[in-house]
Amino acid sequence: MSTVEYGGYLPPEAKKMKIEERVLSFKKGEEKVHIHMPYPAPEQIQQLGSIMKTSAVQTMDTTEIIQAVSKAIHLLLDRNHPARIKAEKLLPIITGYDAEIIRLSLTQSLQTFREHELHRWLAVNFHSLSILDRFEPFQHGGYTKAIGPQLTAHVWAGNVPGLPLWSLIASLLVKGNVIGKVSSTEPFFIGLFCEILAEVEPRLANAMAIVSWQGGDREREPVLFTKADVVVGYGTNKTITMLQQQVTPPSRFISFGNKLSFGLLHHQVLDRQKDEALAKQAALDVIRYDQQGCFSPHTFFVEKGGKTSPKQWAALLARKLQVYEERHPLRKLSIEEAGERAEWRNKKEWQESWQLFSSSKGSWIVAYGKEAFLEPSPLSRVVHVIAIDSWKDMERFVQDKRTVVQTMGIAAPVEELFKISTRMGALGITRITSIGKMTKLHAGWHQDGRSLMRELVQLVDIDPSAVSGADAFNSYTD
Repeated sequence: MSTVEYGGYLPPEAKKMKIEERVLSFKKGEEKVHIHMPYPAPEQIQQLGSIMKTSAVQTMDTTEIIQAVSKAIHLLLDRNHPARIKAEKLLPIITGYDAEIIRLSLTQSLQTFREHELHRWLAVNFHSLSILDRFEPFQHGGYTKAIGPQLTAHVWAGNVPGLPLWSLIASLLVKGNVIGKVSSTEPFFIGLFCEILAEVEPRLANAMAIVSWQGGDREREPVLFTKADVVVGYGTNKTITMLQQQVTPPSRFISFGNKLSFGLLHHQVLDRQKDEALAKQAALDVIRYDQQGCFSPHTFFVEKGGKTSPKQWAALLARKLQVYEERHPLRKLSIEEAGERAEWRNKKEWQESWQLFSSSKGSWIVAYGKEAFLEPSPLSRVVHVIAIDSWKDMERFVQDKRTVVQTMGIAAPVEELFKISTRMGALGITRITSIGKMTKLHAGWHQDGRSLMRELVQLVDIDPSAVSGADAFNSYTD
């Protein structure tokens, strides 16, 4: 069965521009979907930027934007809404992920952007919500206002649905207009969200455009980046370098590149009452989007000395992955992915220091060993379990990877949690969460230890002297 859909999003003012389309095709089993995406010419990108800089978003109160986003999110959370039904139908074909994983993960991701969570996100970043609406008193005695960029260009990567929501919504909340270039591996969902948001709040209709072209397009990308005040780029380190070379002042570049995440199990948590539940939660972190997120674990370090040995826990993790294999099948791998996995497996099988637990279908592999190191796995449900004497054994190789490490999932008593977190934070870790929650982000998290929302804005200060000096010019001053 073949389906044709129109993806992306164009502001109403751009509908008369006769923008060409780029067709992206996807197949899963006998099902096919062809997504027609807006493919603007370089001069049309300039026109889009000009249209969007006149949108109403900068005249809206922040609370109005919050309420509009939250209303659109609630519509997508409703599994009976036509847009949600369409997303659940098409995203498994587009991404190859299991339909149930898509359903559960979409709900999990969308919940992050409800009204109360958006308020929390802003509170994490600004001392006052209204600092985006008007000058607010500040500690130094003057007044401060946060000004968002008129136009932000977003270049998204990967095939995890919903991830572009983070940067798109951040830009809207600081009253910025957005042109987003989608990934060719998942071009659909963010445009669907924009369509709903524009229906919910027409004042935002001209504040967004979602378009598509092949990454690295030397005609379109420089035009977009020149037009934008800020460029936000996602992707591999190679992609980030290429993007950065194209962004020149006065445009600013904000980037999020390759990251590496792992889990740690303290020996005190390893007993028959807890270890099986921990293995189940760890397996969920592995299978959600098949480790395609930068916060997905590549390795679990397991301390020796518990009632369950690291090797026994590795076998438990393998059993849980086997259970989930039946319920949530692995997506079909590309030729390149399958080749990388086969090469990795052959290398491990020739090393006596490793023991492999694997599915008869080849859909998951757990590699157990005692040689402590930290490196990426081939992904797609391939994970290391490494026995260590103490968590302190991790310090050297975490230090070596400090520029790329991101999330650490941890199972440890609370006293040990803070001790370990303090040390790991000093070595480059920027997010610490429980096992099973590594792939569940919350509003206000600092991506890669930074605040995108704060990086987007420019702060304008009114000095106390300006206020006191202005009093001399009041009409009522004697």
